[in-house]
This record gives sequence, C-alpha cells and structure tokens, in this order.
Amino acid sequence: MLKGFSFCIIDTSLQKYIALKHYKFEKISSYASSLNKLNEIFNNDELLYNKFKSVKLIFASQRETLVPLPLFSNEDIKKYFYFNQSEEKNEEVLYNKIKNSDAVNIFSIPTKFINFFNNKFDNITYYHQSTPFIENALIENKNQKFDYKVYVYNYEFFFDVIVISPQKLLFYNTFKYKNENDFAYYLMNIFEQLKLNPSQTPVYLMGDITKQSDCYNIIKKFITNIYFKKLSNSFDYSYVFNQIPEHYFFNMLNLYQCE
Repeated sequence: MLKGFSFCIIDTSLQKYIALKHYKFEKISSYASSLNKLNEIFNNDELLYNKFKSVKLIFASQRETLVPLPLFSNEDIKKYFYFNQSEEKNEEVLYNKIKNSDAVNIFSIPTKFINFFNNKFDNITYYHQSTPFIENALIENKNQKFDYKVYVYNYEFFFDVIVISPQKLLFYNTFKYKNENDFAYYLMNIFEQLKLNPSQTPVYLMGDITKQSDCYNIIKKFITNIYFKKLSNSFDYSYVFNQIPEHYFFNMLNLYQCE
C-alpha cells in the first residue's frame, strides 16, 4: 500500500527544478484505496496534465535485493529476488543497475501500480528508492579521502542504511521499526558489527526526520557527528524549495543524476 505520492518537475535545459508536490495518504487499507487516491490526484493536479520528455518513478518498499553484477543474469531475476523475498501474486520484478558499485538492484512493484502509471505516461522508467540512495553516495564521494561514512534514509515505518568506504559500498540494508528505540538499536548494531567509531564516523540523515524527531534525539546521544543532507549544487531550484527541509526528498531530487 502507498502511504503517499510526491513528484517534482525539472527543466533539463536549465538544470533547474521548477515544481514540487507531496500528497500524504490517510486511512489507506488496500491497494485499491491507494489507487483511488492516485486517480484523484491525477484528475485534479493540473501540473500532471503536461507532456513530459521522460518520467522517472521511485517506488519505496523493503522488497528488494542487491546482486553483484558479475553474477547477474536477466533471465534469472526472479530466482535472485525470491531467494530473499516471499513470492507474491500480481507483482512485476524489475531491476536497476547501480553503475558505481557494479551491482544490480532487483525489486518488485505491484502490477496494478505499473498499469496505472504506464497508462499515464508514455516514457517511464522505474526505480527502487535504494538505487539513487546508493548511487549518489558513491558519486559524491569519488576521489574523497575518509575512512567510513554512514547514510540513513528514513521513511514512516522503515529506514535504509548504507556504509561506504572510499569509492566502495561496504554495507546496505533496510530495517522496519516501531519506535525510536528500535531505530537506535539497528543503527548502533551496524556501528558495532562493522567496528565503526561513533565519535568519528559521520552519519548523514535524509527523508522523514528532523532535529525534533525522537529518532534523531536518541541517536545523538551515541553519535557525535550527525548531519542533514543538503540539496545538490548541480541544479538550480525554484523558490518553492525554500519552504521544505533540504533533506526531505533527497532521493527524488537526485534521481536525475543516476542516468
């Protein structure tokens, strides 16, 4: 089930983001109710009436698996995927190549959503949320000197974590949590297992988290260097982007760099 829908529009000739919208869904109990919300948005939001040169869609879920590129075969994507995930009916298994890590990200999207968006847009490409998350962390740290960095992207009921060393993806995983204690436990367990120093290793936060969040306030007791990610300097932004924290829609606003 979808918990919300966000979109942005970029003018590629100017390298400028000109629009951003976010819709949060309330009282969603099924895929059908999510689709009803989407239909309502597409029927009423005039920005979505435009014809777009290309459309990129991120589907956020915990149903994905990473496979090393040398071991990957397109014919076996379902075998890889269902080795780690339960098999569900009426879903499509897709994949993204993560160029800077020599890995393939295999994920699924319910067929109903695929059909909905394919009917709305002619030229659409699908991504898992961890694809721009991993790719951009590796891109921005090329040729940088550091020991380790930790990136955390928080959603409403789960969060993704990656750990990188120079030009290398060391760790990626996703964790479902119920409260701030779960959040801190999973994150600090990563520090312990990888022998990261919490007083030295920086942590970069993105997504649905602020300095007022319980999750932030509990981890700052253990981790010294915590930062919220900033918007990329590779693009210009319309005034509307001044109204939101820069780290909220980081994956979506950096997806264009993953081509």
